[in-house]
Amino acid sequence: MQGIRGLMVVVALAGAMLPLTGCNKRLIDERNALYTQNTELQDELNRCRAAMDSAEGDRGNLMNQISSLQNQLAVERSKPPVVQRVEVPTPVVTPVVQARTGFDNIAGIETETGNGTITVRVPGDVLFSSGKTTLKSQAQSTLDKIASVIRRDYGSKTIRVEGYTDTDPIRKSKWADNLDLSLARAASVHRYLQKKGINGRQLEAVGLGEWHPRSSKAKSRRVEIVVVLND
Repeated sequence: MQGIRGLMVVVALAGAMLPLTGCNKRLIDERNALYTQNTELQDELNRCRAAMDSAEGDRGNLMNQISSLQNQLAVERSKPPVVQRVEVPTPVVTPVVQARTGFDNIAGIETETGNGTITVRVPGDVLFSSGKTTLKSQAQSTLDKIASVIRRDYGSKTIRVEGYTDTDPIRKSKWADNLDLSLARAASVHRYLQKKGINGRQLEAVGLGEWHPRSSKAKSRRVEIVVVLND
């Protein structure tokens, strides 16, 4: 009988122990899960610390580079400026060569080219006495040379003879005014050139009076023989 009771006590204790065993297993599982989670968090924390250390190292390197560059800049700024001598080549000046016209070697005249013409400028005092329209004897030599060039080089071109005067008004001569005098002088040169073999159809005589003065009265008194190239 006593044996049966003892057996019943053992069975009762075993039955009571069953719930305790299940509870312990759950606690152990929770503990293990927490341990695993703690380990993972610790690993993550270690990785974050390593990344922070690396970033701090990079920041330190950058700060060192900035400091080094600032020091180099300060050194360069403290140096005196370097002046480099540059050799500038001397420009080559090419002389302007005026095209030869054929009138170039005639003494006592000026020649000018442009706008399709050649202008042969003969001083009026070389050609005429004051207030006169008769050619001086020494003027004929100059006109002979001009006529020779025209016949040789410009036989088919229009030759315009232009007379000019200074601004002094006409007082004692027979001419009505400076325009009248300039035209008469141009006509005298026109006739002389025609006499020297220039075709009269080439020649034109124009009086322009006092309206185109030059730098002085002496230079204003002139006859210009204009070769018109662009006929």
